[in-house]
Amino acid sequence: MFHIDWREASRWWSLRVSALGSLLFAAMSLIPDQLLALWNMMPSEVRAHVPARAGSWIGLALFLLVAIVRLIPQRPAKGEPVETLVQTDDGWILTGAGKIKGSLVVLRDKAGKVAAKAAGTAAIAAALAMAVAGLKPDEGKRNVSYLDIVKVPTSCYGHTGPGVVVGQYRTDAQCELLLTEDAREHMMGALACSPELATRPDQLAAVTRLTFNIGVRGYCRSSIARNFAAGRWRAGCDGFPAWRYAGGREIRGLLLRRQRERAQCLTNLPA
Repeated sequence: MFHIDWREASRWWSLRVSALGSLLFAAMSLIPDQLLALWNMMPSEVRAHVPARAGSWIGLALFLLVAIVRLIPQRPAKGEPVETLVQTDDGWILTGAGKIKGSLVVLRDKAGKVAAKAAGTAAIAAALAMAVAGLKPDEGKRNVSYLDIVKVPTSCYGHTGPGVVVGQYRTDAQCELLLTEDAREHMMGALACSPELATRPDQLAAVTRLTFNIGVRGYCRSSIARNFAAGRWRAGCDGFPAWRYAGGREIRGLLLRRQRERAQCLTNLPA
C-alpha cells in the first residue's frame, strides 16, 4: 500500500488547487443563500464587470489549472533537510527520514541547536548500500541469537541490544531489516562527528562498517576521525587496523576485517 505524508502533500499545488475547488463546490451546495447575499452586497459597478456566465467557467478553469500545476515539478523548500539527527542522553536519534528529497543532513544537539550540516544525500544513500553489502560477510548471519566472542547476546548480522535474548529466532526478512536499520543508525552517528564524510561514499561506507563493530563513541574518539577532520584521508584509512583487538588480545578475524574496511576506505580517496 502506498503511503502519503500529508504534511509533505500539502505543499503540492495540484492538491491546493483541488482543495480550493472542493471548497467552492461545497459552499455552493451547502450555503447558496449566503453566497447570493454576498453577491448582492457587492457594489453594482463591480458586478457589472463580471461576465454573466462566469460561474459556469469556474469549474473548467480549476480543472485546467490542476492539470497545469501537475506538470510543474514540485521541489522541496530551499535548505529543507532530508534527515535530522537529534542528540539525546541515549545517543543520536534519526528523525524525518525519507520524507523529501533534500540536500542536507542536519545534526541537532541536546538543546536543539544545529551542531553540523552535511551535504550530499545521494552519496549517503550509496554509502549505506555499500556498507550493508560489506557488513553481511563481515558479520555473518545467524537467525538464532547467541553470545559473541566477548559474551554479548547477538542476533542476525551482529545486532545487539536489550531486545536480544540468547536462543531467540528471527526470520531472514527480520534480519535484513535489522541490519539496514543498525547500519543507518551507526552511519548517522559517525556523520555527527565527521560530517565531511557525507560526500565521500567509499570512506563513509568503510567508517560505517568500522563503527558497526567498535561503536560510534569509539570511532568519534579515534585518530581516524581526527585525521579525517584535518583532511588527512590516507592517515585516517591507515588507522583502521589498530582496531583488531577484543578482550585484550589480537583477533585474526578482526585484523582481516579491518584490512577489508581499509581497502574500501582507500577507494576513490580524496587528494
